[in-house]
Amino acid sequence: MAYSSGRDFPVTKLSRVVDCGILYLCGNCRLPVGDTNDWTGNDSANNAVLLKAVSQFVKSERLKKSTDPHDAGSQYKPLTCSKCHHVLGKFYSSTPVHLNYKCNLYNIDNAAITRYTFGENLQQIISTSDAPVTLEMCHYYEEEFKKQKVLLNILYERLVKLEESFPSGASLSVQEGPSTSRSQP
Repeated sequence: MAYSSGRDFPVTKLSRVVDCGILYLCGNCRLPVGDTNDWTGNDSANNAVLLKAVSQFVKSERLKKSTDPHDAGSQYKPLTCSKCHHVLGKFYSSTPVHLNYKCNLYNIDNAAITRYTFGENLQQIISTSDAPVTLEMCHYYEEEFKKQKVLLNILYERLVKLEESFPSGASLSVQEGPSTSRSQP
């Protein structure tokens, strides 16, 4: 028996894998559910991932008493995606002794999630139209827009200098410079 956080559980029920940076996504809308930083193990008997914590996109419902034969006597909160309401798994608040290894952990059903391993092509997992817009993405795009604006101004100045070097009758005149009236957020 292994000892963790005051609970005994059989090590054979959990299978550990090497942490290679996996992000767990909702199988329906692809919002992040959790990652391997909070990974505790896999419950291979019930085809579930056990996590210590989940993202803010996972919503827990009211406490229910289980009637399923494999976890009879347990009390749990069903877990759903906050965007699409897809059922993701269970959070057990009390269990019989033989299921104590599941207690106070987020039991995410493998069939309800998609995995993204860091370094893979994210476009294969999330289409750009479905990807959630985050504050980090907004900052990234804002920085890219600033870089493009600087580049556009440099090119405009070079074009003006180039036109000034031509004889006055042979030049193509630039009517306006780049727009700088874009409002700042």
